[in-house]
Amino acid sequence: MLPSDNRVVLQRLQDTVIVPLPDPLGKAYLEALNTTLLDSLHAQSTKGVILDMSGVELLDADDFAQLHHIWQTTCLMGAGFVLAGLKPGIAAALTLMNVADEWVVSALSVEHAMEILR
Repeated sequence: MLPSDNRVVLQRLQDTVIVPLPDPLGKAYLEALNTTLLDSLHAQSTKGVILDMSGVELLDADDFAQLHHIWQTTCLMGAGFVLAGLKPGIAAALTLMNVADEWVVSALSVEHAMEILR
């Protein structure tokens, strides 16, 4: 597996930030995402953040823990948070690993995530 690129792309659609996630994620990328996202949330009023997971093939418990940390910091900055496009295999694997997911708001697509954040 090749290391992921640490460049974070934030797309803004009105008052929502959409982040297309690369595959593989990796610790360095997720740390860069958290920092970049916090800077963006501080600089501009944001209603919600959507992480587009549709391109992510693998997600382990450590990646999921880092996503939880990003969720916590995003919520502390006053924005909603939705994971969009989780693949069935990832959802099944996280369930098998008994990953705590009470905080997860998920959507089948970015479009559905936008409806959730309205």
